[in-house]
Amino acid sequence: MDRINVLVTGIGSAGVGEQILKALKLSKLNLYLVGTDVTLKCFNRDSVHAFEVLPYAQEHNFIDEVKAIIEKYNIDIIFPGSDPEMKVLCHFKDDFENVHVVTNDREIINICMNKYNTYELLKKASIPLPKYLKINSSEDCCQIDFFPVVLKPNTGSGGSSHIYVAYNHEELNFFAQYMLNRNIDIIAQEYIAYDDNEFTIGVSTDENGLVLGTIILKRSLTASISVNKKMNFENVAVIISSGISQGEFLYDDSLKTQAEKIATTLKSRGPLNVQCRVEKGQLMLMEINPRLSGTTYLRALVGYNEPENIIRRLVLNENVQYQYESGVVLRSLTEKRI
Repeated sequence: MDRINVLVTGIGSAGVGEQILKALKLSKLNLYLVGTDVTLKCFNRDSVHAFEVLPYAQEHNFIDEVKAIIEKYNIDIIFPGSDPEMKVLCHFKDDFENVHVVTNDREIINICMNKYNTYELLKKASIPLPKYLKINSSEDCCQIDFFPVVLKPNTGSGGSSHIYVAYNHEELNFFAQYMLNRNIDIIAQEYIAYDDNEFTIGVSTDENGLVLGTIILKRSLTASISVNKKMNFENVAVIISSGISQGEFLYDDSLKTQAEKIATTLKSRGPLNVQCRVEKGQLMLMEINPRLSGTTYLRALVGYNEPENIIRRLVLNENVQYQYESGVVLRSLTEKRI
């Protein structure tokens, strides 16, 4: 194949789409990169060979516009760059003839987009978990006996909005009622103490559930860009990380085995990311994102270029090796005038 035409959506969000794009630009493959965003005011508009504006994934004409781009550029493979686009494209992926759509299995996405259902499934498989409780009404708060407790949206994947930490029942009732008043689906989860023990672990599996590779990032929470909230509880720091990860890529056979067990238990069929803290050597799950990671480019910098490997495997039918080097990768904000 002389040239591979690649569509990456959501490249302007400083999120997953941008990370995928930057990783692909490291590749030595002959790629023609088509990027999209919902506006022309896109940071990465000039970083692709062609740029198109797409409507929001929830709009009725989203799929028709994607099909038009596929036809216009003879697209071979699509990388969704945002969760809403991933969900819609996964649902319609069978409608795109001879085009690979890089998503996990639809059933896995539906499970992982509901944290309570994910925890319940893993609990049945005897996967250790922090304490958790579904909050459907303010009365449910009476059942909480573990503090500090983290309240966060139960449905959806990724992001760091509407995360609150309560230290007693008074605060718990206040935050829960606030979220309920705004129709936010709530999950309460035991706070696992932070002691340089937070990790993002990517597990890559193929369409048959075979694990292709696993990469471990020990997150650094010293920089403000990686911290959502930082407070004190009984003279102990309580830290909630943001969605912007950085830190040290390393090897740990125990964490690798535990993360891969979670992936195989869920029957993952594609990229999967495990967000966790480690307590006495035990992986304690915070949440799972069934997609390419917000650290995709960071991983590529140490040799684990998952988007390129996916293209080699799906489009070029090559056998690929998922390997990486240990090392620290840090982030900063970059500005430019467009």
